[in-house]
Amino acid sequence: MSAPSLIFPPPFAVGDTIGFAAPASPPDKPEVIDEAIKRFTALGFKTKAGKNLRKRDGYLAGTDKERAADINALFADPEVKGIFALRGGYGSCRILPLLDYAAIRANPKPFTGYSDVTAMHLAILVKAGLVTFHGSNASSAFKPENGDACRRMLMGEGKESKTLFSRDTPNPASLKTVVPGRAAGQLIGGNFTCLLRLLATPYAPDFRKAILFLEDTGEKAYRVDGMFTHLRLAGILSQIGGLVLGQFDYSDPVEETRIKACLKREAECIGVPCVSGAPIGHFAGQVILPQGAQVELDADSCKLLLK
Repeated sequence: MSAPSLIFPPPFAVGDTIGFAAPASPPDKPEVIDEAIKRFTALGFKTKAGKNLRKRDGYLAGTDKERAADINALFADPEVKGIFALRGGYGSCRILPLLDYAAIRANPKPFTGYSDVTAMHLAILVKAGLVTFHGSNASSAFKPENGDACRRMLMGEGKESKTLFSRDTPNPASLKTVVPGRAAGQLIGGNFTCLLRLLATPYAPDFRKAILFLEDTGEKAYRVDGMFTHLRLAGILSQIGGLVLGQFDYSDPVEETRIKACLKREAECIGVPCVSGAPIGHFAGQVILPQGAQVELDADSCKLLLK
């Protein structure tokens, strides 16, 4: 079956209703939900919490059916103009068979989140053809560190600029060329661990000529090495057109040095245009990327551009 044609959702605006759902883990502290609602309300948005937003089922934010039901209901609700995942953690992959992809496609709106939410981004792209947004979850969206990124990508402000990130982007201190060159293709990726869970499933994207972006947190160097080995053995690394390496943060400086060496070695082995240190990952000031959009990577200038 051929992939559905691509849909870019309309931006939302101040005064619109924004939905919150928890497709993965519950927040560590319940007040995180109240803080997010307060932050969005102060900016002039209305908010609508998923019916099961405050549920907890062990390490999951409710049962699979409850979490999927909230996503389906918020997409189907004409009043809701944008949706944020509350947080990542674990569990998004469990609800993929329960999502109503026909309804999602029929009601395109910005859906934003990162980390474990990577599974939903890729599944929605594959099954509904909808461009979603890899970036801050509701727990951190529209904080001072990422407010400009949220307004630009989700609200259409400054849309005349095609630059998704460059050396002029806030917090790009470690951005550097690993393999020079230019490449254009579909932007695909997210959290490395979560992406691997979708391989050999109906929710895995088409990696041919893709600009693959990757980030992860708390992983040891040998596990990052194993992730790349998995992609290589699956035949994916020979398909991609470009590579964007985000933040792979680790609290142990020795392990961090090993991870950086691993990333450099793998990128040079793959041989496609590549930048490292991109402002993507588990930190508040990350950029927001349109998952599935057509982009151009200029590795020489360390720029990622929306085509």
